[in-house]
Amino acid sequence: MIMSGLVTLTTDFGTRDPYAGIMKGVLYSSNPNVTVIDITHDIAPHDIIDAAFTLARVFEYFPAGTVHVAVVDPEVGGQRKNVALKTDRSIFIGPDNGIFAMVLEKTKPNEIREITNPPFILDKISSTFHGRDVYAPCAGHLSSGKNFGDVGPVVERLKKLDFPEITYKGNVLIGEVIAIDSFGNLITNISRHSFKSFIGRQNAEIFFGPERFQKIMDHYSEVPKGSPLALFGSSGHLEISMNEGNAASYFMTAKGCKVSVRKS
Repeated sequence: MIMSGLVTLTTDFGTRDPYAGIMKGVLYSSNPNVTVIDITHDIAPHDIIDAAFTLARVFEYFPAGTVHVAVVDPEVGGQRKNVALKTDRSIFIGPDNGIFAMVLEKTKPNEIREITNPPFILDKISSTFHGRDVYAPCAGHLSSGKNFGDVGPVVERLKKLDFPEITYKGNVLIGEVIAIDSFGNLITNISRHSFKSFIGRQNAEIFFGPERFQKIMDHYSEVPKGSPLALFGSSGHLEISMNEGNAASYFMTAKGCKVSVRKS
């Protein structure tokens, strides 16, 4: 794989504290020619599912040879491994806590290694900041073209993610809200493929709280301003949204709320 020189960062660090900036300092120290792109530092704190879903939505839009670093790590300093995954087009770096599970539904790793060897780690490793001491130096060196096989020993399998699954009860499919974006769109775990496989050639109604949607819209402006709607968003998942409004505030809801699809 020819490296692009790009490294992306997805974390729950926020921007108030210096953590993301420190990681960038280590990245540039490891590879002065690197280009660092922030996907987001606003993953909900400790929310591995949010991070996994975010990473799976973005990695395919980057060129071959991009290194993706994801750090949402409530077990930092514990027994979980620090890992690097190599696929045909990309490298992924982060904790072995399920954070790459949704990526691996779209692409398969050719090689997985535990990050243990210098220069891919710093001389001193904090028990609370592996983003700085392990993931950033590893990403910097790999983005510069260093040999992936030198990172550390092979890892045979990764931890699975406890991801909310859709369920079926007769002619009803039941999913739930797994993400809420900054516009207040309620993104569910019901993919377009799952939806179409379930309803087949039949029509369907979507139930969310007191609301019943008899049609899935193609775009927000199909309903009046301030009105809720159901549509498939850019992630390919069913969303409960609002035209020029905030569905999360309107419904006073949160992640985990159920959404039902009933054949009609």
